[in-house]
Amino acid sequence: MAYIGQKPGSNFRDVSIKDSFTGDGSTVAFDLAKSFNQADVNGIEVFVDNVRQEPTVAYTVGQDGSGNFKRVTFTAAPAASASIYVLNPGVTSGVLTVSDGAVTTAKIGNDAVSEEHLDVTAITGHAELAEAPADTDTFLVHDASASAIKKIQNSNLVGSALITGKTALGTGAASDDLILIYDTSTGGLKKVTQTNLLNFPTISSVSPTNLLSGDGTGNHTIVITGAGFTGATAKIINTSGSSINFSSQTVDSSTQITGVVAKSSLPASGEPYDINVTAATGLASTLENQINIDQSPVFSTAAGSIATVANGARSGFSTTVLAADPESGGDVVYTLESGSLPAGASLASQSSGCVISGNLTAVGSNTTSTFTIRAKDAASNVSDRIFTITVQAPQSQSFTSSGTFSVPSGTTTVDVLVVAGGGGGGGDAGGGGGAGGLIYRPGFTVTPGGTVSVTVGDGGAGSPGPGGQGANGSYGQDSVFGTLTAKGGGFGGTKNHPNTGVGRHGAAGGSGGGAGRDMTSPGGGAEQPTQSGDSGNYGFGNPGGRATGSSGHSAGGGGGAGAVGQNSVNPDSGSPWPGSGGAGGVGKAYTIADGTTSVYYAGGGGGSSFYSTPITGGQGGGGDAGTPGAPRPGHATEFGGENGTTNRGGGGGGSGNAGAQSTAGTGGKGIVIVRY
Repeated sequence: MAYIGQKPGSNFRDVSIKDSFTGDGSTVAFDLAKSFNQADVNGIEVFVDNVRQEPTVAYTVGQDGSGNFKRVTFTAAPAASASIYVLNPGVTSGVLTVSDGAVTTAKIGNDAVSEEHLDVTAITGHAELAEAPADTDTFLVHDASASAIKKIQNSNLVGSALITGKTALGTGAASDDLILIYDTSTGGLKKVTQTNLLNFPTISSVSPTNLLSGDGTGNHTIVITGAGFTGATAKIINTSGSSINFSSQTVDSSTQITGVVAKSSLPASGEPYDINVTAATGLASTLENQINIDQSPVFSTAAGSIATVANGARSGFSTTVLAADPESGGDVVYTLESGSLPAGASLASQSSGCVISGNLTAVGSNTTSTFTIRAKDAASNVSDRIFTITVQAPQSQSFTSSGTFSVPSGTTTVDVLVVAGGGGGGGDAGGGGGAGGLIYRPGFTVTPGGTVSVTVGDGGAGSPGPGGQGANGSYGQDSVFGTLTAKGGGFGGTKNHPNTGVGRHGAAGGSGGGAGRDMTSPGGGAEQPTQSGDSGNYGFGNPGGRATGSSGHSAGGGGGAGAVGQNSVNPDSGSPWPGSGGAGGVGKAYTIADGTTSVYYAGGGGGSSFYSTPITGGQGGGGDAGTPGAPRPGHATEFGGENGTTNRGGGGGGSGNAGAQSTAGTGGKGIVIVRY
């Protein structure tokens, strides 16, 4: 450049500029109009009220808010109204020479070298690789997931290690990873994705996947979908690895190929078949196990148990087993191949499936039937599957004390036996206690998942000893199941009771008590009512027996659920007091507890007699009567009546006389049994 005077060195400075400011007593930093030489802090001159300030002591220099070297900062703020001016010679200009090798890595910013600063000879200036790259040869690739350039080995690229100095890509390159490549058509470096570099075809699906051989004549048409199919060819590969060519094929588009192959070329022995597509580049893809021939029907119903049938759900039972033909989805024919269905069930092959239905036969215990169903398609291919159905026996629950019955889910009706407590026996030649009232109600309606309140009645106390003169026994207590009420049994009559009506007569109850020793006393009446909806068939009770004969020394038996209490027998002659008491009425028998064993409930207590064989209570828990005149082996007392059997609702036995050990028998506690 032109200059006047002696030639300067290699560097020049701008013309000095004077910047003027006025102090305010607080501001310390002042920005100049133009940058100064950052390497020469003494190059500027600073004056306050025409007094030059000492550099680095009175002030420092540095960058302004934009990073330019323009700022003067005073150690102490100039006083208010102080005159400040700065002489700034500006930055050095002219030609600067950088020494060879003086630019270091640290002087180059990250991402500062872009494509336009690269010479194509970085690629073209090198000798070409004359053979296929080794597995350990490396390429540069842009890792899209990490947004960074990495090295990749040829073994990871199509197989290979990334360039020394870069982190190796640990897996094969993703389809959107980028690679640097020299474009000979444009003479420049360009990026290319892994997908475009390798250009593998991709196969997404094959249709159909299941084929019928039929008679072996004709063709199969197979549609292959995917990507990269332009100029590609397809073939089929059997299970042994042999190739089967399509007799014809059409590349419909870059995403679809339609091929035709003879049925005879695809025997079932070669399945499952693979599909292979080879691109124009020679790169190929294979989708394995795509085509099957003459597949057997496929069950959608899992093997094993297909139903557990509660006793209450046996009527109108139905369940369905399903299978489908993979080739056509058409109807499948079902047959019972082996085993047996539950009794009462039959099989029907329908378009909707294999229907097993019927009114199943009741069982005494849970019974599981095992059987094999065969499904056959139109090509006579078959599949077998083993199933089971379990039919449950009725379940029962016995209540010997009050509580709550929880109705199982799915149960709408139950069978119920309700037995009340038996009445106590009468004292001193007393009558037998009446059995508790009995209800047997099959098909009682309940609410699934609901509850039913249960009450179990206690037996009544017998007349107290000695003899029970002037004191009655007690009534048995009621038993209840929901709306069903069984009445407690009446107590037996007592000799010489001041109340010649109830005292000597047997008391009324579910079944009546027997009359006490008296020539004219009747037995108690039966008060067990019939139940709603039972037409008089489900409530049971009978009256007690009378005391008969002119001597009047024996008593009547208590009534039972199944029969009346027997009258006493008192002949007019004999010594000292002949006669025989009446036996208790028999109860009623049911298998409700376990479904098989017949058990009697609600038998009447036996009536007492003098000097004769002890009289027995009725079958069903009735207590035996006491007697003073005959041995009683195995009996707890000589004269006292036996207790009714607990949880049978039997009446207590009458006592023999007014002596010691003459307490009459207590009635047996009731029971409620539910079967479902």
